[in-house]
Amino acid sequence: MSDSAQQVTQFNAAANEAAQHIVRYFQGKGFSRITEAMMLRIHQIAGGREEIEEAFELAQEQEKMPPLNRYFEIHPYGFFSEVRSLVEAKSALRGDFTLSLLYEVPKVYFEPAPVMADDPLASGTKYDVMMKLDDAVDGYAVVFLLNDPDASFIDYVGTHPGADWESIIGELKVATTRLVDAFDPED
Repeated sequence: MSDSAQQVTQFNAAANEAAQHIVRYFQGKGFSRITEAMMLRIHQIAGGREEIEEAFELAQEQEKMPPLNRYFEIHPYGFFSEVRSLVEAKSALRGDFTLSLLYEVPKVYFEPAPVMADDPLASGTKYDVMMKLDDAVDGYAVVFLLNDPDASFIDYVGTHPGADWESIIGELKVATTRLVDAFDPED
């Protein structure tokens, strides 16, 4: 196996492990219905923050699809699920990455970490939360999509014992240290 192929394999294994760790972490904190995490790498390919935010706000006001592909490339990199395969999740990503979350991509990309966005109406395989644990570096950000097929994840925060968002994010940052060390956006 070539060095670059070995690096990709190691990265995918680390990314999948991070996704699984995030699911298990939330389950261990009492969020037992969180069954899936997909890690995405978002690359800003055009425009500045103001231009991008204005374009997304206009799309939202007009209830149109945001111009995601004009400004960003998004690729899955890590995945864990108790209910479906990566192939199934990737083929459904266009529908499961809801419009509410798509409108929030600029916020999650540009705001300092930790940051999250939620879709309170997400159900089934649709993702409830998009969160970023570290700031974007050199035009790249890593975000996680989380799924609870029975309820909105945000319903837990503030109402569930031990659901202190600040401490959850802090602990998740530690859990992803290995992944951040393995991540090299130039590959």
